[in-house]
Amino acid sequence: MRKSQQPSASPSRPAAGAGQSHSALDHHTRRFRDATMAYIGVLGVLGVLIVIFSLLQSSFLTATNFLDIAQNNAPLLILSVGLTFTLLVGGFDLSIGGTLGLSAIVVAMLLQDGVGTIWVLIIAVVGAMLIGYLINGFLIARLDLNFFVVTLGVMLATRGIALLLTNGESLGLYDKKVIGKIGTGTIGGSKVGYLVLIALGIWTAATLVTRYTGFGRMIYAVGGNSEAARLAGINVVAIRMAAYGISAGLAGLGGFLAAGQYKSATPTVYSGIELTAAAAVLIGGTSFIGGVGTMFGTLLGVAFLGILQNGTIISSINQYWYNVITGGVLVLSVLIDRFRQYLKLKGGLRRYLAGRVSRA
Repeated sequence: MRKSQQPSASPSRPAAGAGQSHSALDHHTRRFRDATMAYIGVLGVLGVLIVIFSLLQSSFLTATNFLDIAQNNAPLLILSVGLTFTLLVGGFDLSIGGTLGLSAIVVAMLLQDGVGTIWVLIIAVVGAMLIGYLINGFLIARLDLNFFVVTLGVMLATRGIALLLTNGESLGLYDKKVIGKIGTGTIGGSKVGYLVLIALGIWTAATLVTRYTGFGRMIYAVGGNSEAARLAGINVVAIRMAAYGISAGLAGLGGFLAAGQYKSATPTVYSGIELTAAAAVLIGGTSFIGGVGTMFGTLLGVAFLGILQNGTIISSINQYWYNVITGGVLVLSVLIDRFRQYLKLKGGLRRYLAGRVSRA
């Protein structure tokens, strides 16, 4: 009886499998390398600053001091997270400082009128979110107006309304214990403040949203190439409006927390924080052109600015150096981002030409 011969295994199959594995390994290696290169600069400078301030002042490198840094910069982290969303979709939001100031005034007025703290928080966040969504988002995403002009106008308007409501005066909240505890209290017997916990919670939620949800992927898609995102079925206008709504909503939360932190509300509270937040986000590696950046980078940027400011104060260094160093690092970060974009474009062109040559 004639035996049927078994077909010999194709030698190309193992090679293809090995090639796929090698390709996947290269992909993950490139992602790890890109992520490392994005943060290595700010991490290096941050490490140098910590060493210098530790040598200049022994009280710098202590748990108490770092908790103070975290407490003082918690509102900045919250606003920087919101600003990261707008930068990722290729926009920018100068109005977050004005929205924060107006929200703080509204919070103080409502609390003085006897409205419950929870309701005040909801009103502050939702009201601010509507400003970002219906004004900033609509004018920028739907009517295609310049985001700098729109958000600058909203910033001036909100600061002006806050001044009109108070005639430029502060509103005291010293007898409001709940919001005061949120702003200045600590968790149990520890030295970790509620502000720090809230800020880290917001940052963690934003990290999960941008990394592991469909909405997060659409954020990056819209910022990376809005036309390609539209052709893929993504509602570009809705995503951009949502990003501005999130940014303003977190600014409203920042106003609520600022009122508790200082146990009062002033129309000019955290004046200029929008530029500080922009510096933190850009130093953290988020691109001005959209589609590139992470919440971890934003956290590093906030940590950098917080440590730099704290170190210059306790080391009795001239405060003007804070602005000089921040400005220099910010410009360097933008240059690095532009260089990274150039290398990416050059690599893409090289792969395109190589593909044309191989097909020829």
